Amino acid sequence: MMRGSVFKTGVVMISSVSLTTLASGLDVQARVAQTAANNVVNAVTEGYRSERGQVVSKPLQGAGYVPLPPEGEVDLGREMVNLTLAKQTYAATARALSSIAKTEKQGLDALA
Repeated sequence: MMRGSVFKTGVVMISSVSLTTLASGLDVQARVAQTAANNVVNAVTEGYRSERGQVVSKPLQGAGYVPLPPEGEVDLGREMVNLTLAKQTYAATARALSSIAKTEKQGLDALA
């Protein structure tokens, strides 16, 4: 399995699998946040059942989000934790992508 393109100068470019993994992580955290926000908004809606999902690992595809059956009343504390974790994880993943882009740019600039 090829992990990146290597130039004669030794510059290694990020692989498509790595990009897919990071991009899927952004998507999954957005879905986690969306689910938690939806639960918070509907917490006082009569008959509303809390939505849930599971973050899963997909080999060579990164992360995925699998909706689970609704499960009863909304726990606002749990939803705030989910929102906070999703926000922090999203931000960290975005920083990783930004860092990789800067490093690749520097490598390509060095080749020019």
